[in-house]
Parts: sequence; structure tokens; C-alpha cells
Amino acid sequence: MFLNLIATAGNDRIRDFLVNDWYRSLKENVDLSKTDVLVINYGLTGLPKEVINFPAVERSGLINNTRFINLAIFLENHPEYDQILFCDGGDIIFQSDISHLFEEHRDAFRAVVEQLSPPIDLVVKEEDLVNGKEIKSFLSNKKLFNVGVIIAPREGFLELARTMERRLKNINVWGGDTVIGNYVIYKNPHVELPSKYNFIPSTAREKFYVKDSKFYLENGELIPIVHNAGRYRFLRPVKDFGYGPGKNRVNKFNIWMFRMLFSVSNFLKMK
Repeated sequence: MFLNLIATAGNDRIRDFLVNDWYRSLKENVDLSKTDVLVINYGLTGLPKEVINFPAVERSGLINNTRFINLAIFLENHPEYDQILFCDGGDIIFQSDISHLFEEHRDAFRAVVEQLSPPIDLVVKEEDLVNGKEIKSFLSNKKLFNVGVIIAPREGFLELARTMERRLKNINVWGGDTVIGNYVIYKNPHVELPSKYNFIPSTAREKFYVKDSKFYLENGELIPIVHNAGRYRFLRPVKDFGYGPGKNRVNKFNIWMFRMLFSVSNFLKMK
């Protein structure tokens, strides 16, 4: 019998959020009866006993990049997992069940396309990649999948890790996971998920609101996965982000700023 796997990675810097917000929201809202939870550990302490605690093997490089290599190492030794959801652990909460996604489009990558994203030229430099010109040319006119939440069969993640090792010269570069992730996704069968399965307040075009610390679409639907994305904490669209009462204050200025920045960048690229 094959099992599903929900996996993340992190260091002790995000430990409190990962345990009290990411994992708590996952445990309380997602059907885990056929799914195990894996944490790739880069120095985390005090993890819940229920999760699989897998010490990172490859530690030389940015976690955003090496996490895919470490996931592949785990999967190579655990063939019982067939469908995997791999996601960020420091800026994501689950608000409703998403387990049905494991049963849909099982042979394809599944992820959310960013409705507003920076041009590929701003994400990573050609010299950080092997055959960088070819990769960036391939992606130049494509919308980017957000790699903060990816669902795929085990072979998809194994291929992603192999490509990361072959094509990413600089394992420390920010954005390497986005470029390599999108390159592999577009080279394989893939399905665009509705934005509610990786809802980023700063770039999503759908209107939303927060009530009692929970995120809803304009029609009143509870958003299944909310992603407070942003490289730096002070630039993220939601302050006091997390799961539970007394949290989640929307920073409208940051949202406006991100949308303007990405819109201007894409406009200048077309000139």
C-alpha cells in the first residue's frame, strides 16, 4: 500500500512557527489518515513526536535549494511514498482539508501559478546556472509556478533534485529553487491548481478578507492554504501571521508595493 507524504524543511529559526502554526494547522484541518508528515531537519529541536524527523544530509547551500536534494535522499530510501506535497514550513498555514489533491492528476506536477510575478531575468543570473541562457530562454514567456507548495509523484521530485544538482552552479543563490523548479515542471506533465491552494495575499488577484484571524475569499470560502510569501519578514503582506486567534493583520501598503514593483518590472521587460 502506497502512502502520501506532506514534507517541509527548516532550521531552528522557524521552529516556533513550524510547530505552533504550520504543523498545528495541518494536524487540525487536513485528513492525515493516509498521509505521513516529514520535517527535513536543519538543526530544529523539540519537534512533535508524530512527525518523521529526518536530519538533513546535504547542508552545504541555501535551504531553499538543498531541501529538494534532501527530500530525494529520503524518498530513495522510502519507496512506500507515492504522492508528495512539499511546502515551505515558515510562512504557510492550512485552513481546510486538501487531502483530495493527492487523488487528482497523480502523474503530474500540481502547483499554483503566480498571477503576478517578477520577470525571470530578475530571479537568478545566467552564470549561476549550467546552460543558463537556455533555461532562462525556455522560461522567459511563461508564468512562474510558486514552488512554496508543490504536489507531485515521487519520480517528479527525484527528477527535480537531479536537475538541481546538475544545473544549479551556485547552490547558495536565492531563486534557484524557483528557476529549476519551474524548468522541471514545464518539461513534465503539469496542472495549474486554483490559487486558493497556495494563496499569496501580495500577488493573488482574487479579493480576500480576514475575519477572526482566518482568511476568506470574497465569496466567503475559507482559503485552504495561505502563504505569507516574502524574502524578508518586514516586507511580507501579513503581520503577526499564523494560526489561531489574535493573528493576521493585513499590511495593505506592502501588498500595493509588491504589485507595483512586479507590474513595473514586467512592463519594462516588454519595452
